[in-house]
Amino acid sequence: MAFYSYPFESKNTGTPTDPIYDRAITAEDERHFNKLRYKNGIFIESTSNSDFQVVPGNGLSVVVKPGGCHIEGALGYNDNDITLTLEPSNSSLPRIDRVVLRFNTSVDVRSIMAYVKTGTMSQNPQPPELTQQDNLYEFGLADITIPKGATYISATNIRDTRMIDNLCPKVVPAIPYVTQLGELYDSYQQLIESALNGTTAGTLQNNINALSTRLDGIEPAIPNSDIEKMF
Repeated sequence: MAFYSYPFESKNTGTPTDPIYDRAITAEDERHFNKLRYKNGIFIESTSNSDFQVVPGNGLSVVVKPGGCHIEGALGYNDNDITLTLEPSNSSLPRIDRVVLRFNTSVDVRSIMAYVKTGTMSQNPQPPELTQQDNLYEFGLADITIPKGATYISATNIRDTRMIDNLCPKVVPAIPYVTQLGELYDSYQQLIESALNGTTAGTLQNNINALSTRLDGIEPAIPNSDIEKMF
């Protein structure tokens, strides 16, 4: 067991040629800290909702628009369009490809990047399954239908899967935020109302509500002069 904290200046307790820092943390430590702050997802910042949007490119290609993401504690940001080339279409069968953001801790990769997962040709094609493991985790940005004999991709071939929770959610804080607290309040309020229903307190409240409704209907019918005589 250990207590980790950061950032603090590290002292080299080793040598200049073989340094050992006493406050150093690993990339895995940093990812763990980030997971305490954010849920997995993409950041939606632009008013046009174009963050990591997939749009048609030239011929059999698609373009992934700029955006930011948080996947398993790692942060990624794309500041320019990324063009992804699709495999040629089949002359007799369609398929569905899936454009993904992939977090990969493999030594020869160590990054988050956009990729195309090529689907299987079929009369009833389905998009490839996402891999979601600790060391390799994918978000599905869009499903691309490749019709038989297709030579280009149009907007109608692209199904946007951003904001679908099990495919590509939006980043939210790991702790409850205002909207979540409002939802919790509504849930508790419903539980309280349900508990009061049929009880003495619940009956009293119902009577008060009924009396208030009656008064609302009676008051306009009483002449102002009569109301003044009451006081």
